[in-house]
Order: sequence, then C-alpha cells, then structure tokens
Amino acid sequence: MDWSLLIASFIHDLALAAYVGGAIAMEFILAPAQASIPPAQAQIMGEKSSGRFLILVWVSLILILLTGIYRLYWRGLLFGESFLVAPLTWDYSYGRTLLVMTVFWCILMINGALITFIFRPILSGKMQAGSSQSQGRDAMDAKMKAATWVQNLTRVDVGLAVATILLGASLSRGGLL
Repeated sequence: MDWSLLIASFIHDLALAAYVGGAIAMEFILAPAQASIPPAQAQIMGEKSSGRFLILVWVSLILILLTGIYRLYWRGLLFGESFLVAPLTWDYSYGRTLLVMTVFWCILMINGALITFIFRPILSGKMQAGSSQSQGRDAMDAKMKAATWVQNLTRVDVGLAVATILLGASLSRGGLL
C-alpha cells in the first residue's frame, strides 16, 4: 500500500471524526450546559467555544475535501481519459453515493458560512452606548433569531455528517444508493 494514501485516509477519517465529534459535543453537551447558567455567562461561553469550534469546522471540511479528492485520484477514479471514470458516473451505485456525499458536504459548507459570516456577528454584536430601549429590544430579538438559526443549522449538520459517514462507509462495498 502506498504510504501517501494511508496518510491521506487517516487524515480524512480523523477530520470526519473531529467534525462529527465536535458537532455532537456542541449540540448535546455545550448547548444544554449553557441553558443552565446565567445568560451573560452563557453568551461569553458560547462566543469562546463557537470561535474555536468554527476553526475546527473549517479545517475539517477543507481536509475532508482535499484528502477525498486525493484518494479518488490515487485510485484512478479522477482525471482519467475523461474527468470521471466509470465507477464515479451516475450509472453506478458508487458514483450516486459519492454524489450525495458531495451534496451533503456542500450543504455543510453553506451552513458553516451562514453561521460564521451571518449569524455569529449578530450574536457577538455589542450594544452601542446611548441606544434606546426599542433598539435594545430589536438587537435582543435579532440575537434570539440568530441563536435559533444556529441551533437548527447545527442539528442539520449533525444529521448530515452522520449520514455522510454512513454513506462513506458503504463505498467500500460499492455504494449504498
């Protein structure tokens, strides 16, 4: 066996485990813990932990993509005589399964971008000095909506990540779909 493939496979699996483990920990451990502490402390805890978790998310998703492409290339399934060779086409279960996994990965990337660039800035926004009471209420409502979106997207991410792992495991038998 080629060492580069073995190392790429290890990094691929490690990145998947880090992503799924982190998402499960955020959803089932951190979120309930935040509900049991005062809101000001929960906000600080959420800001600190989410910043670190987002770094893990982005590194994991990029490593999953790069090592996945390398593994397909090494096996001769990418960049043959045509861009995709026979097992990766829609006519084969392997190709259909890989397509669904790719769509799931794209959804995870979109969800990560939404959380990182849209909802997290809303959640970490500070009130300006001299703000009116209605502005304070509006800012709090926006934070509550953003927190709900983040919670829902995190739940979707957990489900998609677990489904992707199951689909990926099925590739060793030729695919599931």
